[in-house]
Amino acid sequence: MRTKKCAAIVSGCITLIIFALLLMDWLYFAIIIPFIILLFFGVLYFHDRDIEIDVTHNVSSTRIFEGDAVKVSVKLKNKGKKISFLEIFDLLPNKMLIEKNSNYSIMSLSENEEITIDYEIKCPIRGYYNIGPPHFRMRDFLGLFYKEKISNVSSELTVIPKIEELGSISVRGKANPYPGIMQTKQSGIGTEFFGVREYTSGDTFKRINWKSFARWNAPMVNEFELESTTDVIIILDAREIQTIGTITKNPLEYCIKSAVSVASHFLKRRDRVGLIIYGKSDGKLKWIYPESGKKQLFKVIRELVEVQPEGEFLFHGVINIAQTHMLPKKSLIVLISSLEQDQTIPKAVETLIAGNFNVIILSPSAVDIEYSLNPENPYYQVARRILSFEREVFLSKIRNIGARVVDWDPSKPLAASLKEVERYQTR
Repeated sequence: MRTKKCAAIVSGCITLIIFALLLMDWLYFAIIIPFIILLFFGVLYFHDRDIEIDVTHNVSSTRIFEGDAVKVSVKLKNKGKKISFLEIFDLLPNKMLIEKNSNYSIMSLSENEEITIDYEIKCPIRGYYNIGPPHFRMRDFLGLFYKEKISNVSSELTVIPKIEELGSISVRGKANPYPGIMQTKQSGIGTEFFGVREYTSGDTFKRINWKSFARWNAPMVNEFELESTTDVIIILDAREIQTIGTITKNPLEYCIKSAVSVASHFLKRRDRVGLIIYGKSDGKLKWIYPESGKKQLFKVIRELVEVQPEGEFLFHGVINIAQTHMLPKKSLIVLISSLEQDQTIPKAVETLIAGNFNVIILSPSAVDIEYSLNPENPYYQVARRILSFEREVFLSKIRNIGARVVDWDPSKPLAASLKEVERYQTR
């Protein structure tokens, strides 16, 4: 392909030829001859050249958390003739930020020469990304012609939302017949003292309460509180309205971060965790069956990483679909949503409460998110007071039905906001 310099020389030669023919002055042809010779040797030198470079593309880690840096290494080996001028551009997604060095380089490569280009990037938002492939551009020594080639080598990178440690949350659902750490107010296998009872055949001597034995003159044994697991269903609102704000500061991104943290917290308690994602206008739900263990956490993270906002399906429709086979009886329902433009939520929550479900609503405030983008604007301040009042009325209506609602300001830690659930008596 021709460069701008080559195009300018060709245009100049054509112009001089036209002037020479019009004026019948052979001096113009004499001026043209050096430029024609220059173009001839440029074509002769460059027409059979090709970019023959072996590429090895690696990243230091294929899975990172949001905001963490990853090192990218591009190893090149020239399998062809010497390249005097080579441009290299490693293609990056537009959400990536370069932390160190650069993904663009200019160099010369001798035959069989090897070179490695290293740089660091980070990504502030979750997702699946392809790093690369490298783009090459080679120019001749006169800068008249160039050739381009795109490598077919790239690296995959998964960016995971950061997981926040939530500490202890005083919530409970239906007890399962599996050992866990949820206290059930029943005697059984556990670590917390529950009471004493008379000794029966088969009881281990380690459980004998010797003080009670001395007091009642009869063998007594200690009983402990049964610790079990519960079923937790996280329901994520992925409607289009959830994208209010910027690409990194919007309700959907905050909801996804909190969903990952909540799932990690309950799975560490050995509870069973399931996931429902809604939003598509056709009512199709993404669903992960409730299970426990690290594999379940990976399943949940994999699903949340690729969530995209779409549709306007309402929460009451989700409950109508999910209640029959997606929600285990008496399980803990954690709805994560900004609650914007959905007046069906109170009715849906009432249906869940009537079905003997425990309901927690974790709601990142879209009002606070928008206000944080321009806090000095007096119009934003007035709008925030009005909208915050309307939001509080709506949240109070849901609380009066029986759900525990956490009005989360995303500028504050999620763990501190979740302590609010302890104000309400566990059902």
